[in-house]
Amino acid sequence: MQRDAFARAEDDVRVALVTSAAAIPEPECKRGPASNGPHLITRRSKTDPTRFTWYIRDGKHEESTRQPLAERKRADRALDLYKLQKEARERGIVAPRMVPVAATLNHLLDAARPPGKPPVPRKTSLRSAAAKEEARQWKKYRKLARRLASLATYFADATLKDLTTSRCNAYIEWRSSQRDARYRADDPDAPNASRSSAREDIRFLRKAVKLYAGENTLAWHPDVKVPEPGPGRTRWLRRSEVARMYWAIRGRIWDSEIGDWKRERVFGPRGRVLTRYVYRDPQTIANRKPLRRYLMIGLYTGTRDEAIRDLRWECTAEGGCIDVEGRFIHRRGFGLDPSKGKPRTSSRIAIKVASTLGRWRKSDLAAGIGAVVPRTDGEGYASTPVWIWEAVVADAGLDEEVVRHTLRHTAATWLRIARVDVRAAADLLGMSVQTAVKIYGQWTLEGQDAAADALAWSHGVKAAHSFAIKVPATVEVAVPRALPPREHPAQTERRRRERIRAQDDAGRKRVGAASRTLRA
Repeated sequence: MQRDAFARAEDDVRVALVTSAAAIPEPECKRGPASNGPHLITRRSKTDPTRFTWYIRDGKHEESTRQPLAERKRADRALDLYKLQKEARERGIVAPRMVPVAATLNHLLDAARPPGKPPVPRKTSLRSAAAKEEARQWKKYRKLARRLASLATYFADATLKDLTTSRCNAYIEWRSSQRDARYRADDPDAPNASRSSAREDIRFLRKAVKLYAGENTLAWHPDVKVPEPGPGRTRWLRRSEVARMYWAIRGRIWDSEIGDWKRERVFGPRGRVLTRYVYRDPQTIANRKPLRRYLMIGLYTGTRDEAIRDLRWECTAEGGCIDVEGRFIHRRGFGLDPSKGKPRTSSRIAIKVASTLGRWRKSDLAAGIGAVVPRTDGEGYASTPVWIWEAVVADAGLDEEVVRHTLRHTAATWLRIARVDVRAAADLLGMSVQTAVKIYGQWTLEGQDAAADALAWSHGVKAAHSFAIKVPATVEVAVPRALPPREHPAQTERRRRERIRAQDDAGRKRVGAASRTLRA
């Protein structure tokens, strides 16, 4: 009972204290003195302790005017100039034409930097979904850094006023003569950058300028013009060329001089001279083997390069997958934003292709492989195997225009040749109907049969001809009466026969009447 009494007393005391504190009026809080703003102070010189120099102090920032105590007027002018520059920076009226291009590039690079530190390289199969997404972001950031590094090298001393159209065109010419930044610096076979990649650099330069001007409220910024792209790729593969690529993957070498595969003569086990095809070494053939799947999927589904490399046999959140039973290819992971990047839709797979994919899936899952196009070690390709593709194209005797995207062009062209409806073809390839018609031409050739026949047979043209030459009633036309109206030759012949028949009938009647008279 004593404990309960003490608890009740403690509650009463707490209530009384709170009530008393609420009744006490709050004191008026006065603001401290306002900041002095930029002003002059003196500091002892570090080189000569007997000399003093005027400094501008703005909060914690101090800046030397390099003026001694005797030059107070010059120090005041430097202070006025500092105030004007500070106000100009706050209002965004800093001389925008003199902003370095490198500052805009660094601003874009800092804005695109992912949060945190770069992840430690680990095996792909041991990463979680979040770790894979983080690695993908850092990979995209490093790619942007390489692209901006090329721009910073060329526009090292340039300012925004120097970003003219002629200067951008000169950058494309310069960039096309430099090695591709995607290759290692010690790679002797690294090709030069393409013109399309250089135009993409200019596009990122425009993005950097707009971002810097928007966030720093510049009063002016140049309108960076991205040069118009050249003619689109029209190269597509015929079935014979596809067969040559398959044989090149298996190790054969095409001889362009004779137009056939290279052969060599060797001695057989019994001493006979045999002629056989020349093949690459077994290690090269083993490295090219995954390209068979890459070629088949790209050719018969029209899927892009990155989407092919991200395909898995099981559905994941960060990559696409193949549904062998339902005969579907899902090009995008179910956890990715569909509004970002290239469109990756789901499409049907042919029965013939699904049966082959089913055999691959069965063997891969038995071996613990999850990627549809795996490397020799079973892991998926983190980057495009450009060197393997170029080697296969060279051994197949094809030209350099046959790039990886040629498979998608080939799929679209084959659909056009097969006279597939444009809407169905665009849906299968995962593109818009407008893009399909603009790039790959008009596909609905079977719908033109009726139009071609109507044009050749002139259906309805004769009936419309009379309406076309009809003269209004208000217009008087003088027709010569001396000349009979012109008739069709068939109509004239018919009337001549009718006149002859009438004359014959009249003659018979006269002869009959005369004979009857004589008899009477």
